[in-house]
Amino acid sequence: MTENVLLFASSKGGVGKSTVALGLARALAAEGRRVLLADFDFCSPCLDLLCGVEDHVLYTVSDLAQEKCSVENALLRPYETQELYLLPAVQEDLLPANGVGRSMSSELNALLGSAVQKAAEQIQADFVLLDTGAGVSTGLEAAAAIARSAVIVAGHTPASIRAAGRSGQRLQTCGVTDVRLVINPFDVQGAGVKKSVRHSMLEIMDGTGLLLLGVVPYDYALTLEQEGHGAAGEAAPALRNIARRLLGQTIPLFSGLPKIRKRKRTLFR
Repeated sequence: MTENVLLFASSKGGVGKSTVALGLARALAAEGRRVLLADFDFCSPCLDLLCGVEDHVLYTVSDLAQEKCSVENALLRPYETQELYLLPAVQEDLLPANGVGRSMSSELNALLGSAVQKAAEQIQADFVLLDTGAGVSTGLEAAAAIARSAVIVAGHTPASIRAAGRSGQRLQTCGVTDVRLVINPFDVQGAGVKKSVRHSMLEIMDGTGLLLLGVVPYDYALTLEQEGHGAAGEAAPALRNIARRLLGQTIPLFSGLPKIRKRKRTLFR
């Protein structure tokens, strides 16, 4: 399996973690990479909804782990023009369990990891992205067992910033030491006003203790785009920038976003 295995995490719901994971998966695919996007949110899976393929889900990562289906039957390809493949999730109570009805973490992690590896090898994936649920969850622990790196998505609120820092500490105890931060959605207007009460980017980085991978400005059009209506606005170049950084390129923080670049001094106050 590729070494480029990233898990996406957050300790607070509603920060757009799954939206960022899908956006980066699509941006990487647009750069010509083969991407496996696996839904490891076993409490509230939603990637099939965001991809618009909820009516096509017949099998899940759990079925593949238990060898109830082939890789070909488990994977979905939401976008015909991109080499992006989705491995859907299953509700937590339907995960493989032991005789007393409770999942055994080490055995379960091994089963799920084997399923992801089979899928990644089948499509010769360049990147594997694992979208986990909010907080410390079964999916997070399973993803941490196979991921080499992590992206923590933090919203622009004090509670989310604190939670992101704790997520980073938790992942490091699980052995994932390459942990980076994506701020989403970032309130450019609010943070750029003099005497603003909104946190600046430096304050967010300081509050989380994490290295910054990228910033995604608030963009309602991104939500509509993932629901099949129109195209993303300012979020699209921001996600493309992050994808190119993951590919090892040196990309300025707000490349392709001239309106925001003009205000960067105030955003880093």
